[in-house]
Amino acid sequence: MRSIKIALLSLLIILGIALLFLVFFFFWASSGSLPADRLSEIKVYSNSLFPRPLQSKSSFKVMTYNIGYLSGMLNNQLAKADIAFFQDNARKFEHMLRKIQPDFIGFQEIDYGSYRSYFHNQLDQIAMHSGYRYAAKAINWDMKYVPFPYWPPSVHFRKIISGQAVLSRYPIGMARRIELQPVQHKPFYYRAFYLDRLVQMVRIEINGRQLLIMNIHLEAYEKETREKQANEVLKIYRSVRDRYPVLLIGDFNCVPPQASQKSGFVDEPDMDFEGRNIISLFLQEESLKEAFLDPEFNLSETKTFTFPSDEPSRKLDYIFYDHRKISCIKVEVLKLDSSDHRPVLMEFSFRPD
Repeated sequence: MRSIKIALLSLLIILGIALLFLVFFFFWASSGSLPADRLSEIKVYSNSLFPRPLQSKSSFKVMTYNIGYLSGMLNNQLAKADIAFFQDNARKFEHMLRKIQPDFIGFQEIDYGSYRSYFHNQLDQIAMHSGYRYAAKAINWDMKYVPFPYWPPSVHFRKIISGQAVLSRYPIGMARRIELQPVQHKPFYYRAFYLDRLVQMVRIEINGRQLLIMNIHLEAYEKETREKQANEVLKIYRSVRDRYPVLLIGDFNCVPPQASQKSGFVDEPDMDFEGRNIISLFLQEESLKEAFLDPEFNLSETKTFTFPSDEPSRKLDYIFYDHRKISCIKVEVLKLDSSDHRPVLMEFSFRPD
């Protein structure tokens, strides 16, 4: 009898220690490593790769790109590529930038020092290799250890510092990081390790004029939360639209309302990318237009597809613009496999004041 009690007590002690370890690991792993004042920063690089922008330019190029931390089609997969794979993806993207020279780029899912991408600061790397002097970063995922993908542990993301960014060839006067509605219908442990969804607000000074870029990354897995976030974004847009020309760009994680297919995709059969109640909110905004939806979308829907990058089957990435102050000259989806998304490029000009 005494030996049974000792065995039970030993078992309880072991279970108690295991529970304490799990509690400690949970709070340690889900905590961030950066202070609040470093979650949003403006950076200036000493960069002479390209000459300074011309004062007399009449048109400009803006790109939106969910860069998927340069992981190509391995993003969120049960695999981890070697460092050469990431370097090759970076080189391909930087080569494209040097060729087409966008004036402004809005990134989503860009890493600033994460285990999964070999602790490279991808924003600094791209800026310096591609000739950009100005950048704004916004952190939306800062964790000491992320146990995802769940199994095996060898593919865990581990330490994550990731987020959004805007690169610019023109000076950045202001950058703000605004958190959106978090997910509601997930377990507490899921929410504890999940990224923040953001609006990154960046004001750029262009030859005496100002441009406001709203760089967003909406929720992917909860349609209800995504719709709430879209309404938050629109509320912010309405608060600034009369003061600045606005570009509203990013990964909206939903398809257009007139898309021929909205769910049941081969690569993600259980995901619903329904965007009727979300993209329609932006399309119904009187001052906004989307670069592709009129008239290019109706002429050739497949040319607008941005995801997945190897065999695109849907449009998730958008460039909206205030057509009262901005004119769209040309728009295209660029073929590139450095991420699981493809970048969207729009050439535009300012309307006269």
